[in-house]
Amino acid sequence: MKKYFLFALMTLALTSCEEDVTDNTPAFEGLKGYEFWRATKMAATVNDGDLVIVGANDSENFTLYVDNYELGKEYTFGNSNVNVATYSKVENDTIYRYSTSSTTGKGYVKLEPADRQKPGTISGTFVAEMLPNTGSPVIKDSKVVNMNKGVFFQIPLKEATPPAPAPAKSAK
Repeated sequence: MKKYFLFALMTLALTSCEEDVTDNTPAFEGLKGYEFWRATKMAATVNDGDLVIVGANDSENFTLYVDNYELGKEYTFGNSNVNVATYSKVENDTIYRYSTSSTTGKGYVKLEPADRQKPGTISGTFVAEMLPNTGSPVIKDSKVVNMNKGVFFQIPLKEATPPAPAPAKSAK
């Protein structure tokens, strides 16, 4: 009887060690203020050497713009209108827009070096303190939108395709 009890106990112990791990790849997430925020939709595009990374959910959108990007480098927000972080939120038919620019906000985006990137994807970290765009309404109790400990991981990277040239018109 003891053998059956020990066998049942071992079987139970071994089966309860199973882990239910979910894969969160690709990912775009961070702390918005003090609350965890995760994108449900994300994309990264390269156009003429410039990188645009977007993370969004049903009502919010974070976008990181990096001019003439290189893997392994860090780019500062708030010094120019070239490298910029933006945030927008739609609530009750009102669109709130915040950003870093040459005169507002601050932060950085750091791209992982090439040897840590998965081919065809982009990964890195970012921090952004964004202020309301001129003329944009301000979210109640949110004169600043902070995204701390931001991470984007293995977001598929696409090259922007230029529009096809218009067909030549034939002379009649």
